[in-house]
Amino acid sequence: MLDMWGPGAAASRFSKFVHLVLIMRLKEGLGEFEAHTAIQRAEFEVAKQLAQVPQGLTSEHMERFALHENKPGLPRVVLIQGCITNGGQPHSGVSYYGLPIRESLATLIHPNELLDGAVTTNATRGIGYYPTTWDWQNHPLALELYREQAAGRLSFAGVILERISYDTIHGKEVVAHNTAQLAAQVGADAALITWLGSGNAFVDVMFTLRACERRGIKTTLVTYEYGGKDGVDSPLLYYVPEANAVVSTGSRDRWIELPAAEKIVGPYQEIRVLSYPGAPATPARAALTLDARDMVIGGVDIWGADTSICKLY
Repeated sequence: MLDMWGPGAAASRFSKFVHLVLIMRLKEGLGEFEAHTAIQRAEFEVAKQLAQVPQGLTSEHMERFALHENKPGLPRVVLIQGCITNGGQPHSGVSYYGLPIRESLATLIHPNELLDGAVTTNATRGIGYYPTTWDWQNHPLALELYREQAAGRLSFAGVILERISYDTIHGKEVVAHNTAQLAAQVGADAALITWLGSGNAFVDVMFTLRACERRGIKTTLVTYEYGGKDGVDSPLLYYVPEANAVVSTGSRDRWIELPAAEKIVGPYQEIRVLSYPGAPATPARAALTLDARDMVIGGVDIWGADTSICKLY
């Protein structure tokens, strides 16, 4: 869900935007994969037509993004982006030029490919810690690395897409080694590591961080926290000693109270806040208590795109 007013709006970066809501009626008898494909194609077609509207106009602001040659004396930094995938489902979770990265090893891409929309996410998982296509095209860490490069503080080495959430320790160790090896091959002195998803995929992230550190690549992890309702539970699911530089983007576990809405937009008069079979339905207009921000699109700040900051006194 997305709230455009009140405390719900404060929880999501998308409440600041203007939205076009597509309400589609699917042909009867479509399977899940066919239905998902139809929905995604419709979304992309509308997005394409909207993008064509300003063609030929002059932009009020321009920003140039280009990788530079490595300059002596500047740290060479690579962005490692962990991507959880749905192994048991027909949908890929994350696609690169429309191809699923479900079984691929680490892949080096040009950061501009993110800006161009080469990476997309499965639209069937409407969860707050899953990025939208907009998030991919405005990846805050990639954009900030570009700006740090323009300021002469570092050399941006590129982006590594890493498939995470392997079922075995062996798989997690292999992909961690593969990713660290690729980072070393592009001459990275340092790595900014982030991820998307939840659960045991975080073990893959920590293994990757450890593998980079053991190769002499200094790492900083950017991640959201758990922590429970009161912030007293463990903030992360798994740790390694090498994880000594971590930037928190906030907690996904904080409860949020959403007051009753005067207006709703969408095809449903009732919603199920919990997704288990037989979960009770709630009127879509009614006040809601969310025990985590997963149900709010953009409710979990996975990559530090929001404006919240923390200062230590």
